[in-house]
Amino acid sequence: MEIILALLALLAFALILGNIVERFRIPTVVGNILSGILLGPTVFGFLKYNSSLSGIAEISLFFIMLLVGIEATTELLTKHIRSAVVLSVSSFILPVSIMILIAALIFHLGFTEAVVTATAIGVPSISIISVLVMRYNLLETEDGARIVSSVVLTDIIAFMILAAIGISSVPIYIVIVSVFVFLLVLLFVDKIIRRHAFFIRKKLMREYRTKGGEELIFAGIILVGLIGSAVLQVAGITYVLGAFFAGLLIRDVIVGKKVYGILKRTFNRITTSFFIPIFFSIAGLQVILPTHYLGLMTLLIVVSGSVGGILSYFAGMKLLKRLRPASATALLGSRGAVGIIIANIALLQGDINAELYSIIILATVILSVVLPALIGGEDKIMRKQ
Repeated sequence: MEIILALLALLAFALILGNIVERFRIPTVVGNILSGILLGPTVFGFLKYNSSLSGIAEISLFFIMLLVGIEATTELLTKHIRSAVVLSVSSFILPVSIMILIAALIFHLGFTEAVVTATAIGVPSISIISVLVMRYNLLETEDGARIVSSVVLTDIIAFMILAAIGISSVPIYIVIVSVFVFLLVLLFVDKIIRRHAFFIRKKLMREYRTKGGEELIFAGIILVGLIGSAVLQVAGITYVLGAFFAGLLIRDVIVGKKVYGILKRTFNRITTSFFIPIFFSIAGLQVILPTHYLGLMTLLIVVSGSVGGILSYFAGMKLLKRLRPASATALLGSRGAVGIIIANIALLQGDINAELYSIIILATVILSVVLPALIGGEDKIMRKQ
């Protein structure tokens, strides 16, 4: 019964605050995160983060990423590889390298602690960025595709870094080979689907018209997403990217435009009305005010936001056509689930202490609240693109 009351409070506050901040042209996810902070131990202390809410957050993130994959296409991984590399270097690799040096040389953290802390705070999160890209109707534009593609690449790099320094339980060479093989298989399956789209669509449409056919197709899509998530989870990456990759295989050429439209609308409605507000409000519950490392947290936030922001701004000027560089900076500066996942893995394995874990969570929340808010003034412009 307690979990039901907790979900009721989180969802109600998330929807209310999300609606309020959106009126000020601030992304609704900011209001969702703030609702968790207010209800959590940082402010009023009504709710506490626990294993039950953690499980619900993981399920919510699965459906969020599956929806993003369904909204996108496999061309996202191949068509924009050059711009994805440039944006990944500017928004993640260079700023995080500086952050690691600061944590190790100025604040005397151990090598593993420095790498984990800098990577967790500095990694752009596909969960928040993809939600913002969808919110501003950018996913079908070239600029939106470039941004999402770069974040996918960045998140893969981040988990490879963890494997390289021993945070992941799977050796780095297995992680690299697993990701490479997974992507090859994904593109191969996508090619087969394209080649036999007519026959697959004919079979699915016949099934769709039978009693229970629609439910079977929906269950099949979720099953595909779970398989993709499980494969990457076992490989030492994360189910987050697995759900996204699996969603890429779902397209209108195999289920028909009518059924595809129904699928997208259904997944979109339940995800935006429940899973998104629940996930980000639960993330807000994890914010705890630390008593140490506040100077480190502040400096890393500044470096991540300023250095990464400036580099992303100039990269956006060169690579993006319609989206303003300032908006690209705000989008790529968003933090969220990936940093939290990295922090959890490191904490559970004893590679960082509770204080470092706290500043990682707090920093990711601050950056995910502050930087996305910078795109609020261009809300109407982006919605028209």
